[in-house]
Amino acid sequence: MEFSTTRFGKMVIDESRIITMRGGLLGFDHLKQYVLLTQNKMTPFWWFQSTDDGRTAFVVINSFAISPDYEPIIPDNDVRLLEISHPDDVLLLSVVTISSNPISITANLRAPIVINVKRRLGRQIVLQDQDYPIQYIVTSIEKIVGSVEKTKGLERHDASILISAPAGS
Repeated sequence: MEFSTTRFGKMVIDESRIITMRGGLLGFDHLKQYVLLTQNKMTPFWWFQSTDDGRTAFVVINSFAISPDYEPIIPDNDVRLLEISHPDDVLLLSVVTISSNPISITANLRAPIVINVKRRLGRQIVLQDQDYPIQYIVTSIEKIVGSVEKTKGLERHDASILISAPAGS
């Protein structure tokens, strides 16, 4: 599949790498297909790029990279909708907000993007648990980068779901 993006230019990807969102992202319900891009495998930040609209992409991070004891309860109806049969098939992503002050990076732990990596199905859910903040402060990028390969879920899903973004992006 070929598509154009404002950040990475023209891209050609294998259609089997597309993640189909069931329900879309909050505020972007009309966009259903995404790919997960990395510019550098040593950074924990990725791009969740819409293939429906090349102007739309979100910076995301594996939720466990910033909160290793993150254990959200995914409602049964979402488990069924995403056809999840085993916890190891799940990748949880948090949308990241980077302000003009690079020390002020936050991630949304309250509304993770839940992806069934085997089926390439995803959905953003809003957790009922008030303990997970909408603006979780990411305090130590160095610590995250240093532990990126030891994080729950990263090593399992890295090769199967991440696509390298074009050089110079």
